[in-house]
Amino acid sequence: METLVFKSPAKINLFLEVLRKREDGYHEICSLMQTVDLCDELLLQRRKEGVVIRTDDPECPANETNLAFKAAQLILEEAKIKEGVSIHIKKIIPIAAGLGGGSSNAATTLKGINQLFELNLSDQKLHFLSSQIGSDIPFFLSSGQALVRGRGEIIEPITIYRDYWLVLARPEVKVSTQWAYQNLKINLTKVKNEVNLKVLENPNVFFEALPHFENDLEEVVSVKYPIIRRIKDILENSGAVKSSMSGSGPTVYGVFERKPKAEEVARKLRRGDWSPASGGQVFVTQPIPNSI
Repeated sequence: METLVFKSPAKINLFLEVLRKREDGYHEICSLMQTVDLCDELLLQRRKEGVVIRTDDPECPANETNLAFKAAQLILEEAKIKEGVSIHIKKIIPIAAGLGGGSSNAATTLKGINQLFELNLSDQKLHFLSSQIGSDIPFFLSSGQALVRGRGEIIEPITIYRDYWLVLARPEVKVSTQWAYQNLKINLTKVKNEVNLKVLENPNVFFEALPHFENDLEEVVSVKYPIIRRIKDILENSGAVKSSMSGSGPTVYGVFERKPKAEEVARKLRRGDWSPASGGQVFVTQPIPNSI
C-alpha cells in the first residue's frame, strides 16, 4: 500500500470531572467522552524518508509541533522504519476548540501508519505510544465511547445511547487548556453525581442523566469568556436536553433528540449576533462509533 485515506473524528465530553493535581504536573480527571461525525480527513502516503505535514488550514501547524507529526515520527522510530510518510490534513474540526481535533489526528496517524506499513502493532502497543504524545490521544484509539481516567490514558470502553443530535457552537475566542487547568479551583468537598454508566444504553435513563453531568472547567472559562454562558442560554432556551462546554472550550454543545430541531436551533444561532459574523462556527452533528 502506498496511500490511505482516513476520517479523523472530533469528540465531546459528556462530563468532565477534575479530581486533583498530580505530582507529575498533570491533573487527574474522569470524563465520559463520545466521538461525533464532525471529521477531519487524513491522507497518508509513503515517501522515501522523513515526515512531512501538509494542511489546508493556515492555523494548523505543518511542522514538528503538530501532534500528527509527533505520532508519525514516534511510530516509525519504534518500528525501525527507514522510510517516511507525508500526511495531508484536510481540516474540518475547529482548532483549539475543545473537540480534540489534534489528538484525533495523532491517533489516526498511529493507526494509519500501522496499516500503511503493515506493521501489525497491537492495540496495546498503539495505546502505549499514544500516551507518550498527549493526554486525549488514547481515547481516539477506542471504540468512540469511553470513560476516561488518569490524565487521559486510562480508557474504559462502555456502551451508551447515541441516537441523538448535537449543535456545536464555537465562538471566536482562544482558550488555553493550560490556563484553564491552572486557574481551576478544585473543590475536593464537591459531591459528585453518581450515575450507573452501565444503564446509559437505555434512552430514557440517558436523557434523565444528562442534565446532571457537568464540566468542571466550564465555570472558570465562562467567567473569562461570557460568550460561553450566552451560547448555553440560547441552546437551553431553545429546547436542548443539555448544554455544556466541551473540554476546555470554547465550543459549547446542545443535545437534541431529533435532527429537525437541532437544525432549527443551528439556523437560529447562525442568524444571531453572538459571533458567527465575526468568525464563530456552528455545526450539526451526531455521535458515531470510532471506526479507525
